[in-house]
Amino acid sequence: MLRYLVRRILSMIPLLIVVTAFTFIVGQYGAGDLAAYLTGTRGDPSKGFDTELYQQFRQELGMDDPIYVRYGHWLWNALHGDLGKSYVMMGDPPVAYLIKNAVPQSLQLCLAALFIVTIIGVPLGIVAAVFSNGVLDRVFVSGSSVLSSIPSFVLAPVAIIIVVVRLHLLPSVGVGWHGLFAKETILPAFCLAMVGLLNVVRTTRVAILEVLSQEYVRAARARGLSERLVIIKHVVRNAALPVVTVIGMTGAGLLGATVFIEQIFNIQGFGMMVSKGLQRGDVMTVTGAVLVSTVIVMLFSLLVDLLYGIIDPRVRLTR
Repeated sequence: MLRYLVRRILSMIPLLIVVTAFTFIVGQYGAGDLAAYLTGTRGDPSKGFDTELYQQFRQELGMDDPIYVRYGHWLWNALHGDLGKSYVMMGDPPVAYLIKNAVPQSLQLCLAALFIVTIIGVPLGIVAAVFSNGVLDRVFVSGSSVLSSIPSFVLAPVAIIIVVVRLHLLPSVGVGWHGLFAKETILPAFCLAMVGLLNVVRTTRVAILEVLSQEYVRAARARGLSERLVIIKHVVRNAALPVVTVIGMTGAGLLGATVFIEQIFNIQGFGMMVSKGLQRGDVMTVTGAVLVSTVIVMLFSLLVDLLYGIIDPRVRLTR
C-alpha cells in the first residue's frame, strides 16, 4: 500500500508541472501587461504615463526575463508556499492567503452537494435498474436528464425564485458563508449537486443491470431469497466499483462548478475567487487556483483508487 501511494504521488508531479506551466504561460501572454496596469492605477495621473515607474514595475515583476525563467521562479516559490501576490486586489494580498480563506467554504459546499447527489442519484439508479424499461425507469432517468441539462446559472435563480421568494421554504442566503449545516446551504448545495446527478443515476443503473444478469444472482433467487435481500446483499456491493468511480469524479468536478453557484448565492469561496481573478486578469491568483484545484482532483482520484481495495478485496493496489 505504501509503495502504491508513493508511486501515485510521484506520478502527480509531472501533471502538476504541465498544467501549471500551461496556465502560467497563457496567463502571462494573454492577460495583458501587468506593469502597465500598475503604472496606470498607482502612478500620478497628472504626469500621464510614467515610463520610469513602468520600467520599475517590469523589473520588480521579472517581466524582462524569459518566460521559462519566470515560471521557474514561480514554481520554486510555490514549493515553499509562496504563490505570489494578487496585484489587482486592494493591499496586494498573497494568493496563498486568498486560497486559504476561500477553499474551506467551497469544499464544504462541494461536500454537501456530493452528499445530496449520492443519496438521490444512487437510489434512483437502483430503482431504475430494478424496474428497467418501466415507468419508474423512464421517469427517473428523464427527470435526472432534465435537471442535469439545465445550466447552473439558470437553475439557481429559478430555484431562488420558487423556493425562497414564492414558497418561503428556505431562507435567503444573504451575504457570506453560513456553515455546512445551515439552512442557507441547502439550496446552493442542491443546485450544485444537479450538475452530476445524471452521471450518477446512469452509472448506477448500468452497473446494477450488469450485476442482475449474472449467474450468482439467478442462483440466489433460485434459493428463495427475497428480491430485496438479493439486491442489498448480492447486487449493490458488486456494482459499487463503477458507482464509486463516478461519485469520486463528480466530487472532483464540483469544485469547478462552484464558479457560477457562488456568484449567484454570494458565497465568497474558491469559485468566486477564481471568477474575480479571470475577470480582472489576475494571473497569479488564477495560476495558484489551478494548482490547488489540480491537487484536489488528484486526491479525489487517489481516494477512489484506495476505496477499490476496501470495497472489493480482489483489487490489489500494490500490483
